[in-house]
Amino acid sequence: MMAGPFKIGVEDDTGADLGFVLSCLALGMISMEELHQWVHHVIDQTPASEVPPHLVALLSLQKPTSVLMPSKSVMPRVPHDPFITDERFDAMLGLQFFLRKDRTQAVDISQAEAETALRNNPEVADRFFALFPFLMEKAA
Repeated sequence: MMAGPFKIGVEDDTGADLGFVLSCLALGMISMEELHQWVHHVIDQTPASEVPPHLVALLSLQKPTSVLMPSKSVMPRVPHDPFITDERFDAMLGLQFFLRKDRTQAVDISQAEAETALRNNPEVADRFFALFPFLMEKAA
């Protein structure tokens, strides 16, 4: 499902943006409050008839574990984003450290390695801020 400018479905290759956003939540790059801000951002830019129920259902969830577990009442599956390769995943960890100023979520990569991956994959930061323009001030 393509809704407005966002890919927010839950079928194969139709939820790439939602998959990226949920990966950001799982890595601690965004908080639940910021996930909810993103959902409102998407709803504001999507024709009402194209807003899927699973997107609205995310607003009722309060814990990341509730979001990331497939559920018939919210999402039957967590969408995948093919953009996230191993190198870009490491770059996401680098961005997580930059945004949150704390230790990355992974135990098999150092902060320096994650930051190098981010420098080598600037498209990760571009994608992040394209999806979360309201977080630009926080990063500055």
